[in-house]
Amino acid sequence: MEAMNDIEKTQQAIDILRKSRRIVALSGAGISTEAGIPDFRGPGGMWEDPALFDRLSASGFSRSPTEFYKDSVKLFSKFAKAQPTAAHRLLVRLQQLGKMQAVVTQNIDGLHQAAGSATVYELHGTYRTGRCTKCAAVYEMAEFYSEIESGRLEVPLCSLCGAPIKPDVVLFEELLPVDAWQSSLEAVEKCDLMLVLGSSLVVYPAAQLPVMALSAGASLVIVNLEETDFDRMATVSVREKLGEFAEAALAALQ
Repeated sequence: MEAMNDIEKTQQAIDILRKSRRIVALSGAGISTEAGIPDFRGPGGMWEDPALFDRLSASGFSRSPTEFYKDSVKLFSKFAKAQPTAAHRLLVRLQQLGKMQAVVTQNIDGLHQAAGSATVYELHGTYRTGRCTKCAAVYEMAEFYSEIESGRLEVPLCSLCGAPIKPDVVLFEELLPVDAWQSSLEAVEKCDLMLVLGSSLVVYPAAQLPVMALSAGASLVIVNLEETDFDRMATVSVREKLGEFAEAALAALQ
C-alpha cells in the first residue's frame, strides 16, 4: 500500500474533523509562531540563554522582580501585538459547528480567547492577569506592561499591601495549575478526537494527553511541521504549515 501524500493526509484529517462530535484540541508554540510569537524553546530560542532562563524562573522572580520584568516585558509586548491565526479561527469554527469541547493550550498568549474560543484550559497560565505575591489580590497586567515598556515603571506593586505582583504564568520550578490540568483530563476522557496543533509533544505532562485520548478510544490527528514521537500512534499525521492546513479545513467546513 502506497504512503499517502500531504494532500491526501490533509483530506483524511478534514474527513475526521467532519465525523467527530467531541473534539479536544491541544495547541503548542507552533500555533502562535505564525502570529509572530517566537518559539522560545526552539533552535535559537530565548531558553538557550541559561542566564535568561534563570531570571525568568520562580526563584529568579523572588530574587529580583526588577530583572524579571525587564526581560519578560520583551516577551509580553509581542503577545499584545499578535493577532489570532487561521488555526485559531479553525478551532472557533469547530466550536460553532458544535464539535469543539475544549482547547488545551501550552501557550500563555491568550490568542485562543481573542479568536473566540469559549472553553480554554491554559496549562502554563496567562500573562494577561497577575496577583500579589503577599495578599493574592488579582490585577489586569496590560497597563503595567505598557508602563514598564515605556520606562515609567520597574515592578508592579500591589495597591493594597505594596508587595510585588507576579503574572499568572507558570514559571520554571512551578507546578501546573491544578484546575486547568484536571479539567483537561476530564475533557480528554470524553473526547472522540484529539487534534494536536503545533506541538512537538516533548513537554510533559501535556504530552501525556494524546496517549490518554487514545486509551479512551479517541482518534488522534497531529498537525505539526516537524516530526513528533507520537506520529506513529496517530490516526493521521499532517506535516505542513498550520496556516495552510487550517485554511483548507476552514474552506471544507463552510
